[in-house]
Amino acid sequence: MEQQQQLLQVLTQYAVPDPRIVGKLPRGGINLDFVGHADITKILIEVDPLWRWVPIAWNEGRPAIHIENGMATMWAELTLLGHSRLGVGSVRADKPDLDKELVSDFLRNAAMRFGICLNLWTKQEWDDLSGKPVASAPQPIPADQPLSEKQLSDFTKACEKAGTSPARIALEAKVNLATATVTDLDKLRKVFKKVKADNLINLEAEDQADAAWQEQAQEAP
Repeated sequence: MEQQQQLLQVLTQYAVPDPRIVGKLPRGGINLDFVGHADITKILIEVDPLWRWVPIAWNEGRPAIHIENGMATMWAELTLLGHSRLGVGSVRADKPDLDKELVSDFLRNAAMRFGICLNLWTKQEWDDLSGKPVASAPQPIPADQPLSEKQLSDFTKACEKAGTSPARIALEAKVNLATATVTDLDKLRKVFKKVKADNLINLEAEDQADAAWQEQAQEAP
């Protein structure tokens, strides 16, 4: 448990590097932020003076290097606070100081596995040295959209079918049809249902009155 706390503290203290040690590295037509291996080494010493790294394989007394398609890679383990993690160094094979370049790239890569300068490897913003990413900014709520021609047409047809008028529904709903928006639909629907129900009741009453009148007419001498 103590080791876990120590490792988490590395993330807390070193995930976001001091801006003064962040340099620019031209790559692929853009400038990437990076921290040099000297500053990485300084951080490793601060975290654990007994840190060490060991290559995964050896070749004639030297770290084994694999070269393919013009790129050289070297796999190794970085041990920090008694915990070892894999890392890899990868550079162009035609570098004049190939061994040094590979070690330098490996140290940056492996240190990142412990959370050191981690924010340089991600697009996620970090708010402070706590190592906790900033919560994503809430997405803006899109502005209310006006009713489409189809929505207005369907509304008008429904009113006519129910024996009422769009103007009446809009008046009772307190909605201006000329500037009505999608959020106004709920108001219009609520009033429409009420008016439609009232119309049905009135129609039933009229039918009952007509039937009674017809019965009386038939019974008259």
